[in-house]
Amino acid sequence: MTHYEQEVAQRWWAMPPGSLLPLSNGDSYQLLFAGRPGGASGPDVRDAVFCTVSPRQVLTEVESQGDGEAYRQYASKRRRAGDVEFHVRASDWVTHQHHTDPRYNHVILHVVLICDDPYPTVRQDGIIVPVCSLSDLPNFLSPSSLPLIHKETVWPCQQAMVHLDDEERYRLLQQAGLLRFEQKTHAFVEQLHSAEPIRVLDIYDICLLPALAEGLGYGRDRDFFRAVGLHLLLLHYPQMSFACIPGTPGQAVVLPEPLGRSALPAPLDSARLRVLSQLVERWHAPGVWRTLHNLLITHLHASFDECLQALRALFGELGLSLARTDILIINVVLPFAAAVALLERDVVLAERAQELYIMHPGLSSNSITRMMCTQLQLPQEPQGSCQQQGLHYIYQQTCREKRCDVCMVGRKSSNL
Repeated sequence: MTHYEQEVAQRWWAMPPGSLLPLSNGDSYQLLFAGRPGGASGPDVRDAVFCTVSPRQVLTEVESQGDGEAYRQYASKRRRAGDVEFHVRASDWVTHQHHTDPRYNHVILHVVLICDDPYPTVRQDGIIVPVCSLSDLPNFLSPSSLPLIHKETVWPCQQAMVHLDDEERYRLLQQAGLLRFEQKTHAFVEQLHSAEPIRVLDIYDICLLPALAEGLGYGRDRDFFRAVGLHLLLLHYPQMSFACIPGTPGQAVVLPEPLGRSALPAPLDSARLRVLSQLVERWHAPGVWRTLHNLLITHLHASFDECLQALRALFGELGLSLARTDILIINVVLPFAAAVALLERDVVLAERAQELYIMHPGLSSNSITRMMCTQLQLPQEPQGSCQQQGLHYIYQQTCREKRCDVCMVGRKSSNL
């Protein structure tokens, strides 16, 4: 980041909640949450939250509502959450080739110092992104004249968590983790219902292989890995078509460029792609799901440790690291097993999948769990995977868009 881009970043993080940002399309964003810093690659800010308003509507609401309650109700319906990118000049978007980079397809605001480009900012998926020039801020409507959606200086979830003891926090996060498991399970059930079977391939593999491929790309480039998984399916089963695969209604899947717009994937991605290729080759017979199912059935009545070690060894033989193996087990294998159990009315398999999920000792820390621990002011990160997944569930369902009124944690503050 250049010196001038650092100036943009500093001004962004110093901006108070409630600030009104003029947009190139004539509307404005009210800043509700500045987001969290982005990583080494991709947008500068992740998950900022805004309310989309027009200046005329703002002035009408401010003049007609003394307490601002009607405005807060109006604003909550026009909430937007997404990424933000900083540049010195608006033209830097194209200069830096963000218009061809799918990693920027969640950007909803382009913040610049100088608007030097008459053409709109366009993402790789064709969506136009509004531009905000920091040079326009001093002459625009002061944030103090606009009601805030959140009047509290402390978030409702923080007010609630300080009144909960360790056992109550454990139960809350455990419940959220189980809701995430149920959510993933039912997503797989829907995929399996919509998949079209072919004689040469188990219908379960049509859904499972792309999910495992995408899981290998968590934290990296999920779309790229999922697309590779789909192409591997077609490579090994030429009788298939994309119409058989849920989420690809007869349309060919374009293989995205690897991260960094390079000709070849990064070394870490290349290693994981080799694992994916090995998985398809070695588990081709009896099939990906049957390989996992046979192991689960064999260890159905074994201890938790024995079953977990067997699953870890199965992926370890392919060259996959222990940390990534556990991510696949928690996010893909066990929810998928539960989905199959629901479809086949296999109560024992369903109970075993959920038991393994609940008892799993924990995954590696990531940006979401760290951020949510800070947001909820937890003394330390939860140890078990179920509770860690609970943090992901709360974030995805409500905290990402700061919908405190319907948050399972924030609601507790109204009962105190």
